[in-house]
Amino acid sequence: MTPDAFRQLALSLPQASEGVHDGLAIFLVAGRRFATLGWPAPHKVSMALSPEEQEMLVATCPEAIARAPGGFGRMGHCHLDLAAADDATVRSVTIMSWRRHAPKQLARAFTG
Repeated sequence: MTPDAFRQLALSLPQASEGVHDGLAIFLVAGRRFATLGWPAPHKVSMALSPEEQEMLVATCPEAIARAPGGFGRMGHCHLDLAAADDATVRSVTIMSWRRHAPKQLARAFTG
């Protein structure tokens, strides 16, 4: 998936918006960041999942998903390689992160 295709995917989620932080595109829901595009490399996305979700994804997709280093990694942050992941994986992981950051009522109502 290209960075532009990821941007379209992220912005297609309910109440998602785009902002900028330190020169990088960030994606928010209800003011909470669910993804950073271009970190730590232009073709990667940083997202925060639960530690359990992160562990499962790193085990099943090690070529595309890596645990972030240090304390952030221990809290569930991961890096998704857009060039290595298939579109279904990118969509699934993006929705996981979006749900984790969306207001509970909005997340429950989303069926995508």
